[in-house]
Amino acid sequence: MAEDRLYRKNLGKWGENLALEYLTSKGYELLERNFHSRYGELDLIMRVEDVLVAVEVKTRRSKKYGFAEYSITKKKIQAIADTMTVYLDNNSKLDQAWQIDLVVIESFGTEKPEIIHYQNVSLDF
Repeated sequence: MAEDRLYRKNLGKWGENLALEYLTSKGYELLERNFHSRYGELDLIMRVEDVLVAVEVKTRRSKKYGFAEYSITKKKIQAIADTMTVYLDNNSKLDQAWQIDLVVIESFGTEKPEIIHYQNVSLDF
């Protein structure tokens, strides 16, 4: 069980690194990584132009658990929003508009990882 947890942690870190590299190549600036609050964790907090972006990164090496996009539920979106609110409360100088982006990293077998970027994600509540 611990071995599985370590694998998932390493896979997640690998995916976050790829997402960070991809987003910085698109002009995003990293502000913080792995910000924790009592509501959850933000994988990446970035800025692009005048918008702050809470980035959720999902990494998949197989289709065993389905599409990564389907793991983003209303509950997860709410946890991201609540955690971003805590971040903004702790960083009052960053009084800016913000959004949630999802970056999916898919790497099946030996093929080059595919990066899918969803901007300004929201679910109707």
